[in-house]
Formats: sequence, structure tokens, C-alpha cells
Amino acid sequence: MSAPSVLVLGATGRTGGAVVDQLLDAHRGGELRLIAAVRRPEAAAAFAERGIETRHIDLDSAERHGLGHIVTALRDVRRVFLASGYDVRMLSQAKAAIDAARLAGVDHVVHLGVHAAPDTTVVHYGWHQLVEAYLAQSGLGRTNLHPTAFMQNLLMPVMSDPQSAVLTHYIGDAPTSWVDTDDIAAVAATVLRSPEQHDGQSYGLGAEVATIGGIADVLTDLTGRAWRYEPKEPGEFLAAVTAAGADPVYMDCVRNVFERTGEGSLPEAAATFDTVERITGRPATSLRAFLHRHRGHFTA
Repeated sequence: MSAPSVLVLGATGRTGGAVVDQLLDAHRGGELRLIAAVRRPEAAAAFAERGIETRHIDLDSAERHGLGHIVTALRDVRRVFLASGYDVRMLSQAKAAIDAARLAGVDHVVHLGVHAAPDTTVVHYGWHQLVEAYLAQSGLGRTNLHPTAFMQNLLMPVMSDPQSAVLTHYIGDAPTSWVDTDDIAAVAATVLRSPEQHDGQSYGLGAEVATIGGIADVLTDLTGRAWRYEPKEPGEFLAAVTAAGADPVYMDCVRNVFERTGEGSLPEAAATFDTVERITGRPATSLRAFLHRHRGHFTA
């Protein structure tokens, strides 16, 4: 019996790349056959150097050319990890991926969504829920992952300046929940290796609650430098990321999340779960451990 093939959509991104890393040993050990989806041919070389097959999949092209080429790219694939892009096209991209997976005979899809209240009015949270509703009616096996704020966001230029030892954020002093994307990937990899055990499940992923001021205190202790928190208005975040080329519609939703978190009208932003330890058998990464691992970023 041949090893089941697992294709990662979003393999060149932060979380999808971490899923590839988490599955690499299983791939090399013959437990599964790992395939990375790439949109740009030049991205294939880095995967080939690691012994990973690549397939060219551009979900946006379905609008003009139909699903045929995507279905072909999913030939013999049994399991798919689906990470959506950070813009409104995530809806059409995810629909194309789900439809093609069904036509190609895929058994199971692991979808990376977001933690939100079932009746959320946050627009891009609702987009994720619409994708999951469509996935549920597709007939495919499915598992949804619902992370809170990524710890890796603390490494973004709009949120930390190692030169001046300043953390910037846009939620005031509100506590919020954090999760390491490597932990998200570890849960995804566990599901992709044995999806039958997780079919139909949705897993919340948030490991630890902290304020940004509290995170600055931990950085001070770890680096020996006096880190401080500098709160800013959510509109400044929107201006910065859209100037850098991010989708203004999606990022306006993020601005809304920051505003509502800061004013306390989005209590689910501080939710935590035992999912990482329950699914992977090891504790979730703490903020202190994450910051220690990335001390080099925070040391000028």
C-alpha cells in the first residue's frame, strides 16, 4: 500500500511552511508523501533541495480558466492543508480549492481559519466561517483550526523596533491570547497524519493570555534591555500595512479587531485552549519560550 499524499496549499507562507517542516520527517520516513503547492515556478527550487515534490497551483486562475488544471494538480492527493490569503479573494480561492479537491477525490481537508464567536460580526472572521460552511457541505472529510493572535506577529516591523527597544500595538492595555505558528503547524501535521480521528472537528488554538506591556516586561528580563510598550491608534496600523501593499479591505477588518479588543467588546480575543497538548502530546509554547527563541530579533 502506497503512502498517502499530503499537499500543502500555502507552503511558501508562514504557517504553511511550518506545516511542511513538521511533516518532513514523516515524508522522509515513508509514512506519507509530502507535496508543496507553489504559485511561482522559482519557488519550487527550495523545496526540491529538501526532496519535496512541488505542483504549480494558482487558485486565482480558476476564474479565467476553470478548475481543470487545479484538479489535475491534485491527482492522487489524499489530504490537503488549506491556508487562505489575507484578502477578500480568500473566498473564491478556498471555493476553488474545495471544489477541485472534491472532483479530484481528496479525502480530507485541514482548513486554517480563525477563532471567533459563532455569530461574529467581524467581516473577515465571517469569511472564514463561510469557507468552513462550504467545506462542511462538500462531503469531504474536514478539520478546522481556529488560532488566536500569532506570536510571530511580535516580530513584524510594525510591532517591534529592536533598535529602540519599543513594542508597538494597537489594542491599548487589553489582554489577548497568543499562539506560536509552529504549534498550529504541529496540530495540523498530527491531523494530516491521522485525519480520521479528527474528522468534523474544529480546534481552538490559543496558548497564553498577556498584555503587550506584560510582554515588554518579559523582553526586558530576557534581553537585559529596558523594553517599553508604545500604544498607537489602530488607524496607524491600517495606514502602514496598506502602504506596504496589503489588501485594504482585509486590513480594515484587522483594524476593527484591534479597536474592539482595546475597548473590550471582543472577549473571544482572550480565549485559551488545551488543544496543542491534547492533540500533539506536548505543552504549547509559552510566550517566554517563544521570546527566548527569538532573542536575536529583540537584541539590537
